[in-house]
Order: sequence, then C-alpha cells, then structure tokens
Amino acid sequence: MKKGKVRSNLRMWAGLTAAILAAMSLYACSGGGSAATTAAPAATAGAPAPEAQPAQTQTAAAETTAGAPAPASTEAIPAPAPAAAEPKKLVIGAASDIVTLDPQNQTQTNTQDLFATIGAFLFKRDLDFVIQPDLVTDYKQVEDTVWEFTIRKGVKFTNGEDLTASDVKFTLDRESAPDSGLAAWTYYKCITGTELVDDYTIRITTDIPRPDMLSLLAMSQAVILPEDFITANGMEAYILAPVTAGVYTLKEWVPDDHYTLIPNPDYYGEKATWDEVVYRPIPESSTRVSELLTGGVDLIYNVPVNEWGRVSSNTDAGGTSLAYGETSRVMLLIVRMTDGQPLSDPLLREAVELAIDKTTICDALLQGAGVPTRTRVGSSVPGFNFDLFGAQADLYNPERAKELLAEAGYAPGELVLDMTASSGRYLMDAEMAQMIAAYLQEVGITVNLELVESTVISTMFTNKENKDLLMIGLSDGQYDGCYPLAHYGDLERGAGQTDYNSPECQKLYQEALVEMNEDIKQEKEREIQAIAAEDRPHICIAQINAIFGVNNKYELNPRMDTNIVPDEVTLK
Repeated sequence: MKKGKVRSNLRMWAGLTAAILAAMSLYACSGGGSAATTAAPAATAGAPAPEAQPAQTQTAAAETTAGAPAPASTEAIPAPAPAAAEPKKLVIGAASDIVTLDPQNQTQTNTQDLFATIGAFLFKRDLDFVIQPDLVTDYKQVEDTVWEFTIRKGVKFTNGEDLTASDVKFTLDRESAPDSGLAAWTYYKCITGTELVDDYTIRITTDIPRPDMLSLLAMSQAVILPEDFITANGMEAYILAPVTAGVYTLKEWVPDDHYTLIPNPDYYGEKATWDEVVYRPIPESSTRVSELLTGGVDLIYNVPVNEWGRVSSNTDAGGTSLAYGETSRVMLLIVRMTDGQPLSDPLLREAVELAIDKTTICDALLQGAGVPTRTRVGSSVPGFNFDLFGAQADLYNPERAKELLAEAGYAPGELVLDMTASSGRYLMDAEMAQMIAAYLQEVGITVNLELVESTVISTMFTNKENKDLLMIGLSDGQYDGCYPLAHYGDLERGAGQTDYNSPECQKLYQEALVEMNEDIKQEKEREIQAIAAEDRPHICIAQINAIFGVNNKYELNPRMDTNIVPDEVTLK
C-alpha cells in the first residue's frame, strides 16, 4: 500500500457480515483447524534484487593463459590461500519503518528495536524479560524518593567521547523537563531532580516513591544521550547521525527502504554477533512473506494467518518455519470521549463493544492467535485482571447494542463514526478493522473506515490526532501494570486522546505507583482495570500472539516485547 490513506466507506462492506457468518460455518465444519494455503503472490515491481555475493579472488599462482599449458616447474606450487569468510549478515523484514531518530520522542516498537540495539542504558531486560544492569555497576535507594547509581568507567560513545554520569543527567533532565514536549515526558515527569556525586555517580530524585524505578530506566526512551555532542551541535545533528554507545551503530537510514547496523568496535561488552544487520520495512504482508520464502530476508514480523501453511511447508532458500511468542500486545479501539463528541455518551460506547464478536475474531480470523480481552494490561504482566480475559471478555450482544443506540436517541444509520486502522502492522489488522466495521454496521452504526500505513498510525497515536475510533496494538514497555494503566490514572496521559477523567482511577493509580507491597499494588491495578472496562476509554478486542517467519538457518526465541534483538538470533 502506498503511504497515506485508503478510505473505505462501510457501505462497501455491506456483504461482509454474510461472509463472516460463512467463515464461521466453514471454520466450524473444518474443526477450527488448519490455516488456508494460498498461491505465492507475484513479486512486487521495483523490489530490490538479492545482493550478489562477492566473487572469489583467485591467487596469481593459479592463473594461466586460456588454452595454454601450465609451465613445468620443479618447485612446489603453493596452496591457494583460503577464501575469506563471507560477512555474517542478517536481514529482517519489518512491518513498518522507524518513525524518528530522537529516542525520547517515540513510543513505536520498531523505533524501540533500533535504540535497544544501538544504545547504552542504565538497565536492560534480557530474553526472559528480567532486568539486568547495563551501564550500572552499583546502585542503592538512599531515601524513599532518592536513588543513587554508579556507572562503569571506560565506556565511549561512537564519536570517541567518554560516557559519564553527566551524560546520564543530561538525558534524564531532557526527558523530564515539563516543557520538553517529548513523548517520553509522561513516563519520566516523576523525576524532579538529578545530582552528580562524581564523574561516574548520579543521584535521581522523584516526586513520590517509585518502586518501579529500575524498569523505568530500562525503557527504550532512557537510552543515554551524548551531552557534549548535543550541546555543541544541537539535537538536529544527533537526529541526522545518532552518536550512541551500544553493541551496534547506525550506518545509514534510508526512510521507507532500509536501515543498516554495523558493529561498534569500541563497545564495552560482548562483541556483536553480526557484521551487518539490515532492517527492511515491508508494509504489505504478502510481499513480506514472499521475500522470506525467496531468501530476500531472513526473518519477518507478523505472518498473516492465510500464509502460515505456505511458510511452514516452504523448502526454497533453505526452508522456512514459524516462531510463536506470547506478548503483552492488546488490539484495542482508542475512543475519543471528548465532550461534544458522539462517544462521550457511555450508552454509545457500550453499544460499540456489545456489537463486536470478539470470539469469532480470535477463533476464525486469528485462528487462535488471540484471546478476547477487556483490559489494556497483558496476561503476563504483574497486576493483570483475569476476570477480564478469555470467554468472559466477549460481551457480544447485537440486539442489546441496538437497544442502547435507541436509548441514546439514534435511529439505525444515524450514528456516524470515523475509524482509523493500520494495514500490515499487526496480525490481520486490516481484516480485523473491516470485521469490526461490519459488526457496527449490523447494529445500525455507520462507519467511515480509513486504512493507513503503520507509520501514519504511530504518528496519529503520538500526536493524539485520533478521531472517534483508532484501532491500534499496544504493548507494555515497562512490564509493570502501572505502565498501561497510565492511560486511565494519569489525567495528562489521556488528555487530547481519550479525554478520560476518572477521579477514582486517578486515586488508585497514584496509590499503586508508591505502594511497596506488591500484593496491595496489584490489587489496586486490578481495580483500575475493572473500572476502565466499564467506562471504555479503550474498547479492548484481543491480546494477540507474535507470529514470526524464520529461515531455517536461524534460531529465534521471540521476546515478550516482540522486539527482534539481533544478537538473540543465532545460526543453527
């Protein structure tokens, strides 16, 4: 799909409800089993051809004139020099491009992938999602609201400058500044002060006790920035060519085409596994699958259901297979509840949820790669509310939805909603959006559906440009219940996006943030989820699994955050 919007008025989907019912019938008759296998799509015009391998270099001793006999010699002919090993190159087919090279002004997964790979952090999460020290060598909580961190010496940025505690201070001061306007500010505004103890020790003060401090510092937005470079050249120069300190460095970024990483030779930790890592954004799912099957890429994100059989049975280019992973990603509708907007009426929000058959979406469309849910919190995240998950999370009742519309004063077809969704970013996202729109049409809600590229969705989400409904997949970058619940408990977080204002949720959220007893904290988080489920600033649809396509030469163990960390991919 070309970048921009593809408008689909729901009247085009007048027959889709019948198709959904037919799909349900077929699914039931087939026992809800195997995914369909489709023919390979034609190659996309203009797609880059696979790179030619470098020719082997012959030794002078082996060269002879064509057709002439080799001269006799009494001397032993030296053996040819061994061929140089081919560079170890990994090519990843992503569903979308990165959106910015400012790590503190983004909340997008692909951009987080990049900075998790090229950046240095105080802490990082390992493959099992356990927090591990990265730059930090020692830390302690001095007071309830004061933490002290000591970082390792000898770490250098890619421009040769030393990384010190002053760079940590600069980083945290920038993203916690009230007037920063950065996407990260909502998470780091709790930091009220930073103090240098010495060149490699820093103290961080927060407005309230923050037991989640380490997980905050392990988020992708906490990548350490080079103070001297940015002070001298401006953030604009950093965005053009990031100066980082991670295991890889960014060689180039060609927007909408690729970005390339190469090893950082001065990295302080274990050296890079790959000589080159290339990420190629391929928004169209069928094109992404074709590139995997023909060897154009080694790994891909989000294999659609109708391609599972083809990926699993493919034997070309060494063969391919599927890799499944549990995630905390929830597909949901962001609801604009602003005063004066149609969905400020709770009756209409309830009607929207009751019109949607989540079970059919999960079983027939996603083929079991999703579970109905009514909570933004993922099932593996501490504080998850199990009462809002599974079969009990599907409230499908179209007749009651019609009654609610009538109670709100709308005749069939009178309520018109604008809805935006991505195509190719998440598992079966365009198809899911079309099914949801058809369900709403069935109960008498007219929907203007726009399908856009994933970078457009990311920008709309970050800039709070959503209309009545925005379908998006949100995950938990902090692996803590309070992270996703900021949408409900932090008034500023929802302002301009949902405009949700629940004093009860705000009170529980502030209490959960400072609660040191984990059991009490999680109980408050579950209460917030129950309230939000009834208020519906988000109408949650399904928690989805990650489905990767992998060339059989490689081993991939999917992470909870769905990031592909290059050095966690291994050759078999």
